[in-house]
Amino acid sequence: MMSINEHDQRLIRCRMLGHDINFGYCREGIGEMPCRRIFDCWFEQFDVESFMREHYTKEQIEKILAPPKPKMVSLVELIQQAKKNARKAD
Repeated sequence: MMSINEHDQRLIRCRMLGHDINFGYCREGIGEMPCRRIFDCWFEQFDVESFMREHYTKEQIEKILAPPKPKMVSLVELIQQAKKNARKAD
């Protein structure tokens, strides 16, 4: 079994961010899941599909590949989470 961080130092240019990033950044993503474009961006560099199948469940991969939520829904969820965190801090 490959180590999950075996490819973390590989570099490519990120089409979303507009600068070079390493695979580790894509793998860690934002929050709990890797970037949803990880397969599209890395398939030419190494067998990212096999890597992902080895380290993530089928359900996790489906979640990674799911279309993003509309921005308005994401904003509302972020506002709700901020309100919830503010109540906890009181």
